[in-house]
Amino acid sequence: MMGRRPLALLALLAMTGCGPAPADMRTACISSALDQPDLKNGVAVFTSADGGIGEARTGMLNFRDGNTVLAVASLTKPLVAAEVRRRIEHGMLALDKPASKLLRAFRFTPETATITVQQLLQHRAGFDRSGYDPLFASERPSCRGAAVDVLARPPELAIGGQTVYSNAGYCVLGEILLTQPSGIDPDMLMALKSPLGAAGGWRGSLRSLHSALSLSMPFADLEAEPALPDGSHYAFAWRSWPVSAEGPRWTHFGRLPGILSLALSDGRRSLLVAHFQGDPADVDATSLAASGALWRCMSVESPPATSL
Repeated sequence: MMGRRPLALLALLAMTGCGPAPADMRTACISSALDQPDLKNGVAVFTSADGGIGEARTGMLNFRDGNTVLAVASLTKPLVAAEVRRRIEHGMLALDKPASKLLRAFRFTPETATITVQQLLQHRAGFDRSGYDPLFASERPSCRGAAVDVLARPPELAIGGQTVYSNAGYCVLGEILLTQPSGIDPDMLMALKSPLGAAGGWRGSLRSLHSALSLSMPFADLEAEPALPDGSHYAFAWRSWPVSAEGPRWTHFGRLPGILSLALSDGRRSLLVAHFQGDPADVDATSLAASGALWRCMSVESPPATSL
């Protein structure tokens, strides 16, 4: 029932004559969808029905808006992957290039010396954080420290096998980018040098995040077999869902204590980024529920004008 609430509310308002103006229907729907269990103070910036930029908020006392500077956590990763993709397209990197050939100052084991850029992008480098995440191994996070850690010891899983989401893998990608910092966006460069680094160090407004992520459209896919159990897989940091699946074609979720961030897209034109406060007990379930409700609103179009 929760997933149908935004559209049902719009229908009810329209029938009673109390609904929003036609141009604001998508905004009204998203404002309602931002009201999610275990989350509060939701803000979203999204592609509007006319191709512009829209903004929605929830909560009468919510003073945050699309221009508020926020920590976006793991939504840093799609930005990092976009820079990696740009370098690949310009011949500066290659998907099959081993990280050991790019990070000469780092110590590798015989196993980690074979890890490629593509395996790092797709979380298939064999790093398993389920029992130990080196990014948070000490009181102060260190993305560079995490990269040093995982490259200097054999990985927990077979390289190139199953997909296991890894902060450390993106920390390695961040170190690769920092070997040639020329041309990196200043906000991205600041993120790469921060404690959370390429895994989650980017800070900015949702409007600037929407703009930065939009620059990488159309998204590029990468083959990944076997896929995750739900049929999805990772490409350039974005999680790619089967075309037949409900919800957005591409997603990425971010999580830090006290916050949850979401990025949803069709990969071609439409993009929504959202930020919430809260500490849900089941982050994955909450993220998926919020994503489904928000993305259904992206199909709400302004009705055509009628003549008098």
